[in-house]
Amino acid sequence: MRRTFRAVTSLVVVAVLSACSAGTGKGASDVSGSPESQNTITVFAASSLTKSFTEIGKQFEAENPGLKVVFSFGASSTLAEQINSGAPADVFASASKKSMDSVAALIPNSKVFATNRVVVAYPVAKPLKAIADLNNPAIKWVQCDHQVPCGIAADAALTADGVTGTPVSLEPDVKSVTGKLTALEVDAAIIYATDVKSSGSDFAALEFSNQEKATTKYPIGVTLSAKSKAQAFVDFVFSEAGIKVLGQAGFGGLYTGG
Repeated sequence: MRRTFRAVTSLVVVAVLSACSAGTGKGASDVSGSPESQNTITVFAASSLTKSFTEIGKQFEAENPGLKVVFSFGASSTLAEQINSGAPADVFASASKKSMDSVAALIPNSKVFATNRVVVAYPVAKPLKAIADLNNPAIKWVQCDHQVPCGIAADAALTADGVTGTPVSLEPDVKSVTGKLTALEVDAAIIYATDVKSSGSDFAALEFSNQEKATTKYPIGVTLSAKSKAQAFVDFVFSEAGIKVLGQAGFGGLYTGG
């Protein structure tokens, strides 16, 4: 009897210790993981913002020790679909009001922080003389797909200038279009003025005659499920430091605030 009692007691002690150990492990994991999660701001942003927002993110982190910004860049329409599907975004910076409007139920308040415009870019070594050159079948050119912001602006600007030529391909975002141009796979590409500027002196551009049609607005907003610190990043975009980075990149409309 005594041996049986001791054996049962030992098993109970082991079980209790195991449970405590498991509970402590989970608690420690939660405690160590939670602050990191709460201090990480996830920003979904249009691919045309890659360079400027990466710099803004670095400056924001420098001024806010302990906070970390994680970016997901892509076509605004695609990012909007991901947000509507439950992607864990804290902030969304879109290259068009249309894409932002599509997530209005999750981001009820947004403000325009910049504007951009599409242009016809080409290699300086092989210049185009006019927008109408795109009607020449011998000229290979590309643009963004029709449903993404850079494609929507391109379509409107091309129509206004009477271009009926056909691009050799429709790319998923402006980064892909720019990549084909800088790799010299095409003779011309319809990209943002900011992308021409960041591509270097080997590339130049022609402006569309209708600047209003060629221009797109960039709104930014915080999701309803965002961490409390997410608004601080948005505020930084509108700050003097954020405006300076965007201005140097070639964005316009920086002082309207929506």
